[in-house]
Amino acid sequence: MTIYTDVFLWTGIALLLFGYIGKYRKHETRMVGYVILGLFWVAEAPYFFDIGDIVNATLCLAALPLFSYFAYHEFLSRKWDEDPELMKFIAGSISISMLIYYSVQRIPLAAGFLTQIVAQHTNWILSGMGYDFTLGAIEYGGNPLFYRVNQEPIGIPIIGSGIRIIFACTALQTLAPAGTLLALTAAEWQRKIKSLIIVLVTVYIANLLRNVMIVYLTYEDITSFEVAHHQIAKVGSVIVLVILMLIVFEIMPEFYDNIIGIVSLPKREKLSAGDD
Repeated sequence: MTIYTDVFLWTGIALLLFGYIGKYRKHETRMVGYVILGLFWVAEAPYFFDIGDIVNATLCLAALPLFSYFAYHEFLSRKWDEDPELMKFIAGSISISMLIYYSVQRIPLAAGFLTQIVAQHTNWILSGMGYDFTLGAIEYGGNPLFYRVNQEPIGIPIIGSGIRIIFACTALQTLAPAGTLLALTAAEWQRKIKSLIIVLVTVYIANLLRNVMIVYLTYEDITSFEVAHHQIAKVGSVIVLVILMLIVFEIMPEFYDNIIGIVSLPKREKLSAGDD
């Protein structure tokens, strides 16, 4: 992470957000925003390669072609003089979820506060399992309190376990996009709130259990931290998300329509007169 990549981060978010809520040059603004954010994600890939997280590194590299594809569809929207709800949904979901996540992740004081809450809840469960661990102080990795200057993880050691709960263990990287996607889906507010409660609460609890599982498997020497964290935990997270998506599809079919609409973008054609 450098000041230069953060310029890409905040500029891309601002452009995409303004393209979502504004009217002036909205397609051009979104196009540039997508490309800039794609470049930001590519710049993040080396960090994940360095820590051995191949999955997230691959996703970072895939962001540029994906976001460039969204930018191409904004070009088509401008060319065809249309603004489908799906394209607004995509732009709003990406910009707002990234704004929420990075407004916390880039401010060590906020990241440390959220990490402390998750660490406390994780340790409560471990205590209920009979473990006598205690929490250490928040470690900011050499960062000042009000803005990150490096990629050193902000975390809290669970003393006695050999494990440290870091900001990435808070699940905000899942909660922010999931909450935004559901909130921006056009549906009755009752069904929307129901979906939000189910998803956000379940993801948070599942993440606590994930943290507990990693501590347990590692502390009891059942498997290595790398296997527990990078393989077992990721597979479990995917299973939980798939189940939640199926539940939300049942409650809020409009969300299913949005997901299918994104997948079907290669088949997109110009809207006929009178289409919305």
